[in-house]
Amino acid sequence: MIGSLDAQLDEVDPPMQRRPHAPRAPRAAARGVTLIELMIVVVIITVLTSLAVTGYRKVIYQARNAEAYHFLGAIRASQNLYYQSTGQYAGGAGWAEWPQGAFPSANRVNWGEPDDPTWQALGARPEGPVWFKYQIRASENPAEAPADSFRPPPVGPWYQAQARGDFDADGVTSLFEVTSAKAEVYVEDLNE
Repeated sequence: MIGSLDAQLDEVDPPMQRRPHAPRAPRAAARGVTLIELMIVVVIITVLTSLAVTGYRKVIYQARNAEAYHFLGAIRASQNLYYQSTGQYAGGAGWAEWPQGAFPSANRVNWGEPDDPTWQALGARPEGPVWFKYQIRASENPAEAPADSFRPPPVGPWYQAQARGDFDADGVTSLFEVTSAKAEVYVEDLNE
């Protein structure tokens, strides 16, 4: 009887039937950035920044170095013209240096009007302010030629012109040099 009573009650009030859950709609992505993701972004930005700064510095130094190549070529041409006119190179056994003073490092220095007779006789002038100090020496005596710049030693008059710069102000200078014996520019301690 009890079983039939339960069946009768079930007909009147059926027991709760379990319905399968309807799939939930996906929640909007409301999660934050993890620490690992943030660190990866910081590393990527750091690497890109260091590459950009290095590239920028390289371009700046190349532009500064172009000045030395260009003006030493102008000095070479002026020395050759002077030699054709006078039979000797402009300058003496001691260095004629211009501009005077400390090496330019942060800013270019105006060329001004050289008071040195070597520079006046040569007549070479840069196109504007300079990053380098330029120096010239010359002689008719081949025995006075510096052995480290002339191999083999010259057999007649010679000249030597240099551009020196100290971009990072550490006391070590970049050296660019031309001589009467060689057409190419000798470079030592580039971008110092």
